Amino acid sequence: MLQCVLLVAWFLLLWRFPGCSFSAAKQGPLRLLREKAGLELRTKVNNPNMTYSDEARVLLGQIADARERGDWHKVRCIFRSYSGKELPVFHAVLHAAYNCGQFREAAVIYDELHSLKITLDAAAFATGIKIFAKLEDPVRVREIWANATRSCALDELLAAARIDAAAAEGDIRTAAEVLDLMNRTGVQINIAHITSAIRACWEAPGSGHNAAEYLFNLLLERGLQPNVVMFTSLMGAYSSAPLSQVLAARAKMRMLQVQANKAFVEVYLNTLLQITKEEWKDLRSVQEMSTRLAHRSPERLAAARAALADFRREHVTMTTLSDKIERAMKMVGTD
Repeated sequence: MLQCVLLVAWFLLLWRFPGCSFSAAKQGPLRLLREKAGLELRTKVNNPNMTYSDEARVLLGQIADARERGDWHKVRCIFRSYSGKELPVFHAVLHAAYNCGQFREAAVIYDELHSLKITLDAAAFATGIKIFAKLEDPVRVREIWANATRSCALDELLAAARIDAAAAEGDIRTAAEVLDLMNRTGVQINIAHITSAIRACWEAPGSGHNAAEYLFNLLLERGLQPNVVMFTSLMGAYSSAPLSQVLAARAKMRMLQVQANKAFVEVYLNTLLQITKEEWKDLRSVQEMSTRLAHRSPERLAAARAALADFRREHVTMTTLSDKIERAMKMVGTD
């Protein structure tokens, strides 16, 4: 059944949206959520099948310690003093640069590694893809992916990196292709892979809810347990879906006893009211927000009120925007 993912994405969505571009607006909070939920698959620096020099073993430990402290300056000093060409050391430095948010320096190091003609493994390719995705460089992402598929076998981490990059770009077709490739080659598909593919539907211009729903159903069919990160991405992708479809997904979330958090609340309210976070920014006061809300349908306003009541009853923390929406909703109710 997974072989159909690519066809579904292509026929339902891709023909409507021939152009794609990076859109980073939703990346920050969702990345933090994925990490907290354990969905940020980490590339392995140490390969048990590799042999290391004594120097490399010492440096790997030092780099790991500095990375955990977020001390990029220390990692940089270690790397500058290193004159060897062992892949694990280069990869550890790349991994540290990525974790410390030093994406441009990471790109320079990756290019240096590439110039040394060292044979890269799937983990190194995955880190390269993640780095250039952060730099919003789809050309390099595609180049590294092509090299990876020619040079090594696909694994969960490499697939996750490519789907994540596709998600950032709103590239539903590539996300579907990678899932299909995983299925055909027997690579295990987990919640993170499908969540990222759903996020691609969210980031894609136009309406991505049909493909997102297909992926959600696929996740359930495979017996994977949805979590709040997945449902946040799903609700984002449902921004243009019929209200009945949105409410059905929320009902499924409650049936599965997945607890909402503040990121989900904000995205869900925006989807119910069909107003984006970016559009809210143009409204300078709660009064202006209430005026905008007055043009929503009674059904969507009622759904938003019911949702807010549920979230308050469940003591879910609200973002600043969600609080403002709630206040604006009360003003609409008293007009």
